[in-house]
Amino acid sequence: MYPPFWITVWLHLSLIRHRAAHASALLTRPDLNAPRLTVHVNRLEPTDADKIFLTDYLTGHDAPLIYDLQGNPIWVGGKPWKTDWKYHAHNLHTVSYQGSQHLAYTEISVSADGLNNENTNIIMNSRYEIVAELQKSPYLTELDPHEFDLIDNGTKVIQLGRIWCPSDWPYGKDGFIAESVLQLVDIATGDVEFEWRSLDQVPLDESCHTYPDVDYFHLNSAVKDSGGDYIINAYHACTIYKINGTDGSIIWRLGGKKSDFTMLDGYELMRMHHIRIQPLDSIKLPPALRVQVTDTTHLALSIFDNAVTGSAAPRPPAGSSAGIVVLLDLEAKTGQVVERYVQPEGMFGVLFGSVQFLPNGDRFIGWGGQRSISQYTQNNELLFHAELADAATPTFSYRAYIGSWVGLPMTKPDVFSYSWTCTWQTTMYASWNGATEVGSWRFFGGLSASGPFKLVAAVDKVGFETRAVANFFASHAYVEGVGWDGTLLGRSEIVATRVPRPDLGAHCNEFRCNQNINWTEADWFDRCRSETLIILGIEAVQAVLE
Repeated sequence: MYPPFWITVWLHLSLIRHRAAHASALLTRPDLNAPRLTVHVNRLEPTDADKIFLTDYLTGHDAPLIYDLQGNPIWVGGKPWKTDWKYHAHNLHTVSYQGSQHLAYTEISVSADGLNNENTNIIMNSRYEIVAELQKSPYLTELDPHEFDLIDNGTKVIQLGRIWCPSDWPYGKDGFIAESVLQLVDIATGDVEFEWRSLDQVPLDESCHTYPDVDYFHLNSAVKDSGGDYIINAYHACTIYKINGTDGSIIWRLGGKKSDFTMLDGYELMRMHHIRIQPLDSIKLPPALRVQVTDTTHLALSIFDNAVTGSAAPRPPAGSSAGIVVLLDLEAKTGQVVERYVQPEGMFGVLFGSVQFLPNGDRFIGWGGQRSISQYTQNNELLFHAELADAATPTFSYRAYIGSWVGLPMTKPDVFSYSWTCTWQTTMYASWNGATEVGSWRFFGGLSASGPFKLVAAVDKVGFETRAVANFFASHAYVEGVGWDGTLLGRSEIVATRVPRPDLGAHCNEFRCNQNINWTEADWFDRCRSETLIILGIEAVQAVLE
C-alpha cells in the first residue's frame, strides 16, 4: 500500500478539511492552484537562476510544480484543481532524453481502496508536450511511483512495480502482500532487460514492519552502479541491498536485521529514502581518511534518513530527519557517516525525502513529510530554506530537486483585464504557465475587440502573474511576452475587460475582486458604452452604464 494505511486515512481526512483553503489567487489562470512556497533563508547568489522541482501532494491540486528561488511558481502542471483525491504527481525531475533536457515524473491514479493502479511514467519536452509514456508490464499489479530514472544516455529506465501475492503474513492485508519488483526497461522497445523480485531473495522475516500493511518490503529507491549491479533501498525492511545485476542474488545488506556492515560510529540505519551512489572525490573526508579511500575498496552513498522507528515514530537519538552520506569500507565491512545535514527546525519526516548533490558541491535536501526544502554547503552552512504551503496544510513533496530548466510552452500567454466600474482605470494581468525566458511584458489596451490598441505599459516580469494599470477604461486588452534580449516570444488572445455587476462592486477594489467568492460569468457586467476623453494627457474611454 502506498502510503501506509494509517497515514492514508489521516491524509485523506486532512485533505477534506483543508481543500477549501486553496482556492487559486491567479486571475489569469484560476484553474491553477499552486501552493505558496515561502522562502525563509536565501543566501544564494542574486544571479542564480536555478529552478526548484516539486510535486505538491494532497492540497487538492497534486501537480508537478516548478518554482523560482523567490518562491514564485513558474509551471503548474498535471490535472488542475482535481478535487476527488484520485490523481497525484510524483517525483518531478529533469532527465537527458534524445539528446536534450526533459522533465520526468510519475502520474498516480489511486483507486477507491487507496491502492495504486494505472500509474504512468511520463517524459515531457521543454514545450511541455508528453513525448513518452511508460506503463506497467502486463503481469504487474501496479507501477510503483517511487523510482523513475533514465540511464544509458536516456535510452533505458529504472522503474519499479508491485505484484500482489497471497500470504498468511500477520501484517498483510486481506490475505495478500505486495512483492516489490525492480526493472530495467528499454524505452524505445518496452523490453524488460532485467527484473528482480523481492520474494525470490528476501524472506518475510526480514521486514521491520510492525503495523498492518500489504507492503512488506516497500522498495523506494534503486540505482545501477558502474559494474552493472544495483543498489536498492527497502523502507519496510530498513535495509539497503546490493543486487547482482546478472542473477539477482544479494551481494550485501546494509542496515536492518541481517546487515553485513558494522557502523563504526554506532549510527542506526532504519527508515530511509533516495539512495544514490556518489563519487568519492565529491564527499567531505578528513585528510587522514582521504588517503585510505579508493574506488575499489570504498563506496559512498547519499541517503535521506527519515530517522523513524519500525512503528513510524521518531527515533529520538537522531534528533531529526537528516540528509547523510555514508562511507562504506567494502573490505572491512564497516560504515560511517561522514556528512550529516539536519532538518533546520529539528523535525522528523515519516514520509518521503531526498538528497541531491549539486555541481558546486552543495547539498539540496527535500524534507518530504515536513513540507520544506534546504540547501547546504559541505561545511553545513544553510544557504536556502523554504516551506511549501503552511502548517495547517497536509502537503508534501515526495522528492525535491534544484537545477536549470528552459521552458518554452506551446500555449499562448494569458491575460486578465479588470475595471472596478465602467468609468474606472483598467488593471491588466499577464502570465504564461511554464515560460522561463520572459523578461518583461507589454500591455495593450483598446476601445473594442478590433482596436485600435495602444501600448499601456512595458514592465519587467514579476512572479507568476505581472500587473500593469492603464489610467483609462479599456474595453479590451492583450499582452506580449518579451525575452531578455527584447525578442517577442508570444502574444495572448484579445480579451474583454471584466467589470463586476454594480450590486457586487462592494466585493471588489480598484485592482481585483474577492477571490473567496466563486465568480461566474453572470457576475460580470459587460454592457458598457464608451465615449472618448483625455485623462492625464492620454486618450481614454469614459464608459457609462446603459
